[in-house]
Amino acid sequence: MALPGGETRVTSIPEPRDGMIKTTFDAVTDELEPGVLLIRMSGEIDIASTEFAAEAIRAAVAPPARLVLIDVSAVTFCSSAGLGNLVEARNLAGRHNITLALVGVGRPVDRPLTVTGLGGQFRIYGTVTEALADR
Repeated sequence: MALPGGETRVTSIPEPRDGMIKTTFDAVTDELEPGVLLIRMSGEIDIASTEFAAEAIRAAVAPPARLVLIDVSAVTFCSSAGLGNLVEARNLAGRHNITLALVGVGRPVDRPLTVTGLGGQFRIYGTVTEALADR
């Protein structure tokens, strides 16, 4: 959903069914400057929230963007479905000649990236400031 100031937000708070645990996911996209977008993801990226993550990614990783940063510092869990979202972002960026980088990669995202060998396929920065300084 579009918010004032060019910010968009995608939120997933599915209702628990049949005793299943509720998953919470949020993605907020801000345009830092023309053509430079920051997607701040938080919560769990798993099978229950993967479509919401994909929606945020597809909206941001498209022309006229030239740089998209995905801040995962507030992600608390990243399943194989979440890795699939990141790979989709990387593939879309390549197709559209957009620079893509991950920011704030902590253990919940670093561990699956490392175990699968995908970590080397992404630009990774500690902070947004570092990512912006390296362009």
